[in-house]
Amino acid sequence: MASVTLDRRFSVLPPIKKEESMDVNSNMMNNGENYHRTENSESVRKLSQENGISRSVNLDIPEQPFSSILKKTRQFQEFDSFDKEENLRLEEEIKLHHLEKLMNRFHKHKPEAILLQAGTGFFPAKTLPRTPGCMNLAEFKQTISDVLVTDEYDDYLEKLFMKLDSSGSGYVDWNEFCTYLLLLYRENDYMRTKREIPFLVEPKIRHIVQNRQEQTTKIVAVDGPTRYVTISREGAISVWYPSMQYDKYYIISDDEVDTSQKRRFKMWVTDAIYMPNCHKIAIASTSRDIRFFDTSTAQYFEEWHLFALPDVPYCFDYYYDKRNPNSESLLIFGNDTGDINILRFYKPVTQLFNVPFKNEGGAHKIFMQNLHEHSKYIGHTVLPAVHPELIRQVQFVPDNDMIISSCASPVKSIVISVTSLKKVYVFKIDKGVECFDFSKKLNILVTGSLDHNIRLWNPYVTFKPMAVLEGHGTGVIGVKIHEGLMQVFSYSKEAVVKVWDIKEHALLQTVILKFPSSIHGRMPEHGQFPIHLQPSPQSSLLVTCNDYIGLLKLGRTSIPHSDTVNTHDTQLCCAIYNPMFKQVATGCDSSVIALWDIETGNKSVVLSNAHMEEEITCMTFDSSYRRLLSGARNGTIKVWNFQNGHNLHKLEAVAEAEVTGIMPLLDKKIILAVGWSRQITLYEDSDPDSMYVHAQQTWKGGQLHKDDILTIDFCPPNLLCTASFDGEIIIWDVETEKVFNRLRKGAASNLKKKIEDMSSVTEKSTESDRPKSMNSRPNSRHQKSHKLEKGSPSQWQAMLHKDSQTAPVDKVLFLKGRATGRNMEVSSLVTSEGGYIRFWCLYGARNEMGYFYAPDQPDESILGMCTNQNNSLLVTGDTTGHIKVWDILSYCIRFQDKGRIKSKPLLEAHWRAHDSAIVSVEFAKHDTGDYIISASTDKTARLWTLREGQYIGTFGQKRSWNLKEPTTWAHPRTPWTLNVDSSKKDTDSSTTVSDSKSQLTDGADLDLQPEGDKLHGNQPEKTRIKSPDLVLPPVETKTVETTDEESRSDGDFNQLRVKYRSQTFAFNSMRPERSQTFLGIRVEKELLRKQKDRKERRENFGDITLKKTQQYGKLCSPFQALSVPTVVDIKIPNNMPLSSRMISKGYTSQNLTEDMVMNMDFSYGGRDSPQGGDQVGEPVAPKKVVPGSKAGSREKESRSSMRSTPRVFAAPTLKKHHTVA
Repeated sequence: MASVTLDRRFSVLPPIKKEESMDVNSNMMNNGENYHRTENSESVRKLSQENGISRSVNLDIPEQPFSSILKKTRQFQEFDSFDKEENLRLEEEIKLHHLEKLMNRFHKHKPEAILLQAGTGFFPAKTLPRTPGCMNLAEFKQTISDVLVTDEYDDYLEKLFMKLDSSGSGYVDWNEFCTYLLLLYRENDYMRTKREIPFLVEPKIRHIVQNRQEQTTKIVAVDGPTRYVTISREGAISVWYPSMQYDKYYIISDDEVDTSQKRRFKMWVTDAIYMPNCHKIAIASTSRDIRFFDTSTAQYFEEWHLFALPDVPYCFDYYYDKRNPNSESLLIFGNDTGDINILRFYKPVTQLFNVPFKNEGGAHKIFMQNLHEHSKYIGHTVLPAVHPELIRQVQFVPDNDMIISSCASPVKSIVISVTSLKKVYVFKIDKGVECFDFSKKLNILVTGSLDHNIRLWNPYVTFKPMAVLEGHGTGVIGVKIHEGLMQVFSYSKEAVVKVWDIKEHALLQTVILKFPSSIHGRMPEHGQFPIHLQPSPQSSLLVTCNDYIGLLKLGRTSIPHSDTVNTHDTQLCCAIYNPMFKQVATGCDSSVIALWDIETGNKSVVLSNAHMEEEITCMTFDSSYRRLLSGARNGTIKVWNFQNGHNLHKLEAVAEAEVTGIMPLLDKKIILAVGWSRQITLYEDSDPDSMYVHAQQTWKGGQLHKDDILTIDFCPPNLLCTASFDGEIIIWDVETEKVFNRLRKGAASNLKKKIEDMSSVTEKSTESDRPKSMNSRPNSRHQKSHKLEKGSPSQWQAMLHKDSQTAPVDKVLFLKGRATGRNMEVSSLVTSEGGYIRFWCLYGARNEMGYFYAPDQPDESILGMCTNQNNSLLVTGDTTGHIKVWDILSYCIRFQDKGRIKSKPLLEAHWRAHDSAIVSVEFAKHDTGDYIISASTDKTARLWTLREGQYIGTFGQKRSWNLKEPTTWAHPRTPWTLNVDSSKKDTDSSTTVSDSKSQLTDGADLDLQPEGDKLHGNQPEKTRIKSPDLVLPPVETKTVETTDEESRSDGDFNQLRVKYRSQTFAFNSMRPERSQTFLGIRVEKELLRKQKDRKERRENFGDITLKKTQQYGKLCSPFQALSVPTVVDIKIPNNMPLSSRMISKGYTSQNLTEDMVMNMDFSYGGRDSPQGGDQVGEPVAPKKVVPGSKAGSREKESRSSMRSTPRVFAAPTLKKHHTVA
């Protein structure tokens, strides 16, 4: 049974019959949750038992009086979807005395019999007796008006009566009305608290063996790394990992040996506190001492021991400046005489006390009377006689130097000492205060007492609390405020944790901790401080009981604040309109169905967990508009009384295959269903009391579809159209269940076998990880297109071009206005196939009359189509998020002699509606005008005007609209200009009436191409939409009309239709996306980015081969190799001139090779140089040297230096490397 919620402004529960046994709470408890179920209150139970409700309806009523529930619902502030400023409705005005009067009116109601035929002198009148207590509309309105003494709700009562009368009998009794109110408030409470409960998993309970059956006095959390430390009453210190695994333990003991004959009392630990800036734990005991343990290392040890205090320190608090950890810090503790002591550590990080280093081991002992000797590092202040008795808890607030303390005295239960103002606030509570917590951010003080109550105080108002929270059965011994959730956690002596909402003053959750020591019925024992709230990232609540510790993990640590308005938390499958109740039903992948008031946009009913965890794939209303039918991805179909969430019927699933279409035929009392089972399944709809309906595969026409059926539509009186993934379109006669016309036969069936053969390796690797199911493909409503992706293997091309001839049919739509006319040669069926809109005539030999491509971008699809009542306008929604309104009044109303019509009809309006694919568009006729309801995979459903495309609002937004007042609409703003804090401002026009060139979806949050990867700065950036795996090609300014034959040409492989659906894509999904591989979403997105970059490089440089990237070995990267121009190897010419020395060596132009040139020695004056002066190159004429002259000596020196330094030949050097040609 699905969980249901109803909005207080639009209450629409129909009656529940006595023989029906409803269990609306079947899904209210998650696994492992311990919810507190209360008994019915006396007043409501009395009303219910007198009218037979308690036996037939399984309801849990809160234990508050009914009037308090009604009063409390006025204070409910719905999240995101509800308007807070609207006036109270009828249900909120009804009080308990009103219910009593109404009950008496219904019981005393004795209507007159219905006159069927007037009597005559010979025959008496024929009458039909009416059932007492059943009122018609006029009687119902008069009764409500008399009881409430107002006629204010006359208009609303008509709507309410119609919703209560779900059977259409025209009468409403007291049981139906009372059950409606009970469900209304109970489900409002449940759904509201379900979103706010913090504890969603089982608590972890561990036994602290080291305590030796003693209570745990305190839990402290040590950071760096995070460890939980428990200190028992007798001094056993246990250390735990955050996962509640035991680490180590220590024992507090005195090293001194007692030689006296006096009896020694055992020390008990009173409190402990962690000092984060100096990594110390301060532990107080009844021995009137404070021990400081160092936790900076893996092994904890006692470093300081302050003993001989005047009184016993009983409670601690510690403060330090987080911006300057070594500045003055405060250790505040209250003692057993009512005094508050303050120890001021001036340099806590450097040293706590002025004690020199000592060689022997053990802790440094400091006598309290000698504390003045340590005045360099510590100071001591006493606030005397703050309380008349033992101080139970103390807390320091640094903002105004405020100290809050509590005790069990009724005279001074809470004392707030403001030291800066020298002012004291005293709170008096009868049984004193056991525990408290203060939040400066929320400016609230929470106290718990032994009188079982929790009080919320304004810290500056002492005479009266803001609220008293009642619910615990024993004394409250621990309270904590969670500022992020704005909730209070309370802990009582019976080991029960309760969660309270601070704003609503309402109980949200009750968790009963079943400690082994408390299951025998006896009251467990607790330490002085049994509760600890650990902030993020652990986000846990720890409680102790006897020698056990329990950890409750917080599922949510803050109230989400999102600027984006979403209708659901996941992508939608469709949005349908109910003209009778003027409501819109939306379904999403998280198995949630919601109903919205089209006049205001407010949420009225929520069916959560409708199909367990399965995605909802299709929805429809029956012809009476009183029942809702929904189909899921696993093949299940359910029939709902959508006003109260009662599941009327469960239809048997033919196979574990997606249901794509449901068609209830009320006149024939059957329900037809189609889907990936490829069959038309019949269900009997004649028995309203039958919960489970068996499937009948007795369709006389047989199973003609060889592939998955994707869409279905019905045209009165007896025509049914089904279309499948292989492009087959069949018109059936419902009366005979035979084929009326086969508009197109499906493609060859051998393609699937070949695809399965080619992908058998992939299937073998994944078939062990998932059950064998027909749902391995993505959801049929979330596909983008049907075309082959670029870069696919070449062996697919010939196969796909040979076997795939048509695109899958995404949507079929009957033009019922044309079908009922006398003209037989008019198009009365519209289909959408891979973006092409085709018009079909159902009679004659020629069926297809015309077609055109509707999206602005290539490789897109049309998933949503609708038309107005007279079929003059056709509305389409494509996978880019755009809506177009076409004027088809005179389009394809007669055949042309030349063939099919290939031109587009007149475009009335065109606007961008969503960020991603539109899965459905619905026409809504209202008293105020004509509207369009669109649903998309971007998790939103929106309302628009039909002809102008004016944006009215998104279902789920906080502010309500009024269709009668256009000033309340969002127009002229768009969904992207409403939120200024969005990623980018959208500059698209809200409405265009041109068919030339549309605006692309821009302003995406995800830019997957870094700046460093742009190879050319002047390259135009490709337009992206908000889907990480979808890149739109640039818009072509030239419109070219192509025929089917042209689109199937061998040259354009990209326009081939592939028999594989595209991957499902979502926008900004809160729900985790399904990974198509075992790698995960992040890795897949990174791979997509790399593939995109590779495609861009291939477009710039062509195919990248091994020869291109390894031309230079490992000397350069492939990017550098790609940017180098074409290179060639230089060969030695045959007529290469040679020097005389080369000729003398025996080289000729015919036998000279590159290796010989590389090994030649071209140096001068080297050891291996020849004796002659001839060098390779031009011969140098010898100079005459004059003996004894300076010039000769300089010539000799230069010659000798030239011989000693080898010179490289100046001619062109031929080395073995590539040179630019």
